[in-house]
Amino acid sequence: PPPPPRPPPPVPPPPPLPPSPTPPRAPAVLLSSGPFQLSRGNELASGLSLTTSFSLSFTITPNTTRGEWSNIVHVTNGDNCCSYGSRVPAVWFFGGTRTLYVVDGQPGRGNDEVCGWYERPTLDMGVTHRIEILNTPDSTTLLVDGVARCHEVRAHREVLHNVKVYFSDPWHSTADAAVGDVFLSGSLTDWPEAPPP
Repeated sequence: PPPPPRPPPPVPPPPPLPPSPTPPRAPAVLLSSGPFQLSRGNELASGLSLTTSFSLSFTITPNTTRGEWSNIVHVTNGDNCCSYGSRVPAVWFFGGTRTLYVVDGQPGRGNDEVCGWYERPTLDMGVTHRIEILNTPDSTTLLVDGVARCHEVRAHREVLHNVKVYFSDPWHSTADAAVGDVFLSGSLTDWPEAPPP
């Protein structure tokens, strides 16, 4: 009789999928549901430790403009500027405008802008926009209403401790805007209890 048929050769595993363009988002923690009017030195969270991948998102409804730079949010592990950790991120309106100025530092450049001058988004007065800032170990991306508007390469990020989240900070004029649905996600430790609604 003929020999039994040979089993087919093993099928090689499929090649790995390419990395996704946007990192998967970790579970988000609600800092404030809002909406609330921005006020100077309003600390929403403190004592946080942030890893090198995290995101901050919130809604904002801009009102009138201010003559000077006006702060919206400032995440810092210490002072206003300019060591690494002092602006991770921080967001302002340019004076007399509703154009966003977004800074996210890295070691060696603690005050590093995310958008080029030609990319800076301008928000509409009286319209609610969703802002999201995605940080990975090697990049920062700004999304406005779900659309990526700016992307900047980063390097040598480090875990940051004793981080505070201000809406808005105690060092600058406050933007005339209402903010809500503030979420912070990413591998966070030393997380405080959720604030009351």
